[in-house]
Amino acid sequence: MSATVATQKDLNKKFDDLKKILKEIKSKDGIDLFSHLQNVFKKLILHYPDQALDKLEEVSYLLKHNDVHKLEDFLKVSDFRNYKDVCSEMNAYIEKMKSQFGARKAQGEGEDGGEEEAPEEVPAVGLVPDLLADSLVYQWSGIGFGQQELYRLQKSLKKLAADSSAARLRFFGKIRGTDHDYFIAEGEVEGGGDEAAEGDEPPADMEANGTGVNKYTYFVSHSSFDAWVKLPDLQPKDIKASREIKVMFTGDLERTIFTNPFFFGKEKHYLRAQIARISFSTSLCPVGLFRL
Repeated sequence: MSATVATQKDLNKKFDDLKKILKEIKSKDGIDLFSHLQNVFKKLILHYPDQALDKLEEVSYLLKHNDVHKLEDFLKVSDFRNYKDVCSEMNAYIEKMKSQFGARKAQGEGEDGGEEEAPEEVPAVGLVPDLLADSLVYQWSGIGFGQQELYRLQKSLKKLAADSSAARLRFFGKIRGTDHDYFIAEGEVEGGGDEAAEGDEPPADMEANGTGVNKYTYFVSHSSFDAWVKLPDLQPKDIKASREIKVMFTGDLERTIFTNPFFFGKEKHYLRAQIARISFSTSLCPVGLFRL
């Protein structure tokens, strides 16, 4: 321990001696070498951290000759940003966000005979939880989408609740895909079952909409700007097949899945089956609540 302290004292003494020597070396203007080196390294660290060795002589020369104007031009950072493109991107962002706000207006006739804009009747919106408040719980779990993304999701869910006439709608979660991710919304929609054009007569063992695994209707979207797509109701064969295969999601709902054993459906059916498995595997149910 004493040897280490002695070594540190020797190093400090050598540094002080070197510092004293550098301060004694002065130019005709009275600037010492130590102060000059300090200024040179300060400029290099601030302006050229990645090119310090290449710019060492130039910066030292300009500081030595006290050429302030040339030094300012030499250290000036050029901004070649195209603000026209920035404004175009911002305008495109605003246009996308307009669809999330209910600012629709209809033309009507004013008292003076002219036309005036009258607000349309806004449809009733079902219950949509506050995502910004729930984000605190997500953060405790180490999950977060960012405040702006959560705000856009909140507006998108409210628009979906109005368009789908859902009594209740909540953000279920996010599933990653190789090409696109899935944002998932879970809602209670009266008469939200699949239409007849979706396929043939449903099998006898399929649970009706609003009951069992089809109690909730699920919607998916690739982002908070994209439209929501309703997933089909779940059939028992899809749940059974989803337990036997492992497939990566791509983000294409209409993709045909090729695997062994074969899955008789598309990615939207496989996604709906996995959502049901996740939902029921993470639900706490008192004994006797459900029956076979």
